[in-house]
Amino acid sequence: MVQLRRYAALSLSVALLTWALAVDAGAVSVHRGFSSLPAALSSRPGSALTLPASHGEFQLRLRGGGAAVDLTEDGGISKEILVEGTGDEFPAKNDDVCVHYVGTLEADNVEFDSSRTRQAPFTFKLGQGKVIKGWDTGVATMKRGEKAVFKIRSDYAYGTEGSGDKIPGNATLIFEVELLRWNERDITADGGVFLKQLDKKGTGWRHPDRNDEVVVEYTGSCQGQVFTKSEGFQMIKLGTENCPLPLGVERAICKEMKKGSNAKITCAAQYAFGEAGIPGQVPKESDVEYEVELKDWNAVHDVARDGGIIVKSLGQLDTYGPLCDDAAKVSLTIEGRVLPAVAESGPGEVFMGPIEKSITVGDGELPEGLERGLEKIKKGQHAIITLAPQYAYGEAGDEALGVPGGATVQFTVMVSEVTPTYQLQLGEKLAAAEKRKEQGNTNFKTDKVDAALAKYEKAFKLIQYEIGEGEEGEWVKDLKTTCHLNQAACADKQAQPEECIAQCNKALEIRPNNIKALFRRGKTYQALNQLEPATKDLKQVLTVDPENKAAQKQLQLVNIKQRQQDSKDKAVFGKMFSKPSPEASAPPKAAPTPPPAPPALDAAPTEAAPEGAAEGVAEGAGGAKTEEVMELGEETRI
Repeated sequence: MVQLRRYAALSLSVALLTWALAVDAGAVSVHRGFSSLPAALSSRPGSALTLPASHGEFQLRLRGGGAAVDLTEDGGISKEILVEGTGDEFPAKNDDVCVHYVGTLEADNVEFDSSRTRQAPFTFKLGQGKVIKGWDTGVATMKRGEKAVFKIRSDYAYGTEGSGDKIPGNATLIFEVELLRWNERDITADGGVFLKQLDKKGTGWRHPDRNDEVVVEYTGSCQGQVFTKSEGFQMIKLGTENCPLPLGVERAICKEMKKGSNAKITCAAQYAFGEAGIPGQVPKESDVEYEVELKDWNAVHDVARDGGIIVKSLGQLDTYGPLCDDAAKVSLTIEGRVLPAVAESGPGEVFMGPIEKSITVGDGELPEGLERGLEKIKKGQHAIITLAPQYAYGEAGDEALGVPGGATVQFTVMVSEVTPTYQLQLGEKLAAAEKRKEQGNTNFKTDKVDAALAKYEKAFKLIQYEIGEGEEGEWVKDLKTTCHLNQAACADKQAQPEECIAQCNKALEIRPNNIKALFRRGKTYQALNQLEPATKDLKQVLTVDPENKAAQKQLQLVNIKQRQQDSKDKAVFGKMFSKPSPEASAPPKAAPTPPPAPPALDAAPTEAAPEGAAEGVAEGAGGAKTEEVMELGEETRI
């Protein structure tokens, strides 16, 4: 019987030294890699188990008893758990762990460092020697949310030399450490939402946007109790009132999750269910935790930002495939339907296709909204493009296609081949840019200034980084200059003088003596009462083209304004520096009103403004009246 007891004691001591146990309140926690404990440890809380003397009187007390656990078998690091953590996981080597801590000296209990005092948690990479050995060893034994006290001997801390003025050599340190999290990203930058990647890392590089449709499977829990669970994978429209996921989970999905990935997302109350909670499920002001797997999503784009062009790309491709950008050559299959006024009435009547087509995006073969929508789609992708009437067939409709006036239409497309713009030859880019410039001119002439500007911008973008040689090089310079001048004309119409001047500056960088750029910039300076640069620009126009009547007229206006300004300045300065007469200091005397004084000898002569001058001065940048620049015969090709 005695031998049996000795055998049992020896077995227990070996188990304890091998498994490095930590025990609390009758419940036993095991370090990573072990899943069971000897039945001999089933004891009441607070009771102690003592190893034989041959093992150094190592004492282990069940949690709640307050005794420390030796983590190193030599008394170098001991641990006492104050608050239990959650889950069954422990941080591993190379994990980014985040903790709060308070450090004191064992000798006199003087605090030498505290993250809580700084109100800033401390993050470090575990097991890389970035911190003292006692921390690398001790924190690896903690669970999420656990709080523990570590007693760390100097050879596991700062050794014989100590650290700075606060930690002497050979000092034993006491650290109270709380493991907040590890490998979790702070989604909201305020500690309100954290995301931790799980075993599925996902594919690709994109994340959903706030208005996308996501296919997810999720489980939500609060205080360890599940309160919601999806029935397998479900399609959810983010950013809507009907979305079952709280705001914090939506943000985490959009910021960090990739197709096929899964994650644990922890949300503070303000990003979950707030003060109200969910009656009977989530208490008020409670944090919640979601496990989410993102299977796929449909990217949704509001292209015109007014709901008129909605593109829904069906599923995500794991490739970089080229987009159907402006001027790209595209092969696609397309089907068009007229949507019924009531969505529940069915999918709508087909008016086009399915048909295979090869087009150049932006050339105008298809409705404007459809071509703009294609720019969001890449090779190999299916998509649904829904167009309001103003971006499709308008109020008139298309009788030949069978589209009634004012109809909302929907196109289903599958893009099979794309030759993107960057693969086009320079001659092809120049031809496409010329076409977009002419489209812009057509819009400008019908006062569709925004549409004109969009075309001029696309024309410039096609050749922005091109140089060319010989005739092509000159074509590039001329076309770039024209694009800048036409954008300046649009800015003038939109009453944006600074942008008008900026575009003229860009044109003059290419062609320094371009009289159209000099004239428009000088005219804009004149409207802004910046008379000196206006004079300089208009005189330069007349140097290049002495007979330019529009420039002569604008220069006259500038000269009149300058004389008027000089007269005002002279009157102001004359009063400032004139000496008061002796009579000015005497009390005023009642006297009859004197007759009007004759004109001063040095007053500026009054001149009649030339014909059209008042109109030109009042017009300013962006005026609606006919511009003198029209005398150059430019119309919109400025």
